[in-house]
Amino acid sequence: MTEVYNFSETEILMFSMVLLRMSAFVASWPVFGVETISPQIKVLFALLLTLVVFPTVNWTSVQGDAVQSSLILLSAREAFIGLTMGYLARFFFFSFRVAGEMISQGMGLSSSSVFNPSLGGQSTSVEQFYLTLASLFYLAVQGHHYLIKGVVDSLTWLPPAVLTLNTSQFTGLGQMLQEVVTMGLQFSAPVVISLLVVNLILGVVGKTVPQLNVLVTSFPITILVGFFVMLITLPMLLEQMDNFLAVSTTRVFQMVKSF
Repeated sequence: MTEVYNFSETEILMFSMVLLRMSAFVASWPVFGVETISPQIKVLFALLLTLVVFPTVNWTSVQGDAVQSSLILLSAREAFIGLTMGYLARFFFFSFRVAGEMISQGMGLSSSSVFNPSLGGQSTSVEQFYLTLASLFYLAVQGHHYLIKGVVDSLTWLPPAVLTLNTSQFTGLGQMLQEVVTMGLQFSAPVVISLLVVNLILGVVGKTVPQLNVLVTSFPITILVGFFVMLITLPMLLEQMDNFLAVSTTRVFQMVKSF
């Protein structure tokens, strides 16, 4: 047991580098990085993850000298890598926020937003439904295990205490954001198109029968049609969700490997 306390200064600094990357990742990764999770639990999980991974990390004397001479810059690099992996992994859920917001606007439920503690802000009920569905699917396919394996493998792709960072691949963030918005529009397209047809029909009826108050009667009709189309399109949504999760996770790892 006394060997545990015989760490050298270099080993302690290298352990701190790994811990910093793991802590930044745990604080930002999806589902478990939300504000409702206690910070103490996040810190403990990052520490346990580091204790398991650290014995497998290999470093040279050059890295040991670098971590002593450029501690601040290397710490910033490790935090940046961890945060980048966590927030890029959240892109999968941004598509469902876009879809939920589009559907809420079409159904007239955008004004009935409530505080969502997991997001730290206001969101509609439809948006929360889509995010909850995406989170359950994410856990069912072991997406969190895949991310943990990726952040552990990143210690091989991007060794700690190496003062290099390639930012040329950050130009691909615009393309990733475009794909996220496009997928969000595709997820919401059946409901939005159905509501557009319903509104066109109600507009024609309102012109044909002026005595009918279309403004009042349209609210329950659009809500009923919107929920009905949402239910019948859920199987198609789950199929697209599987493909999109695989593509988005692969893109994240490809970008991190190029750092």
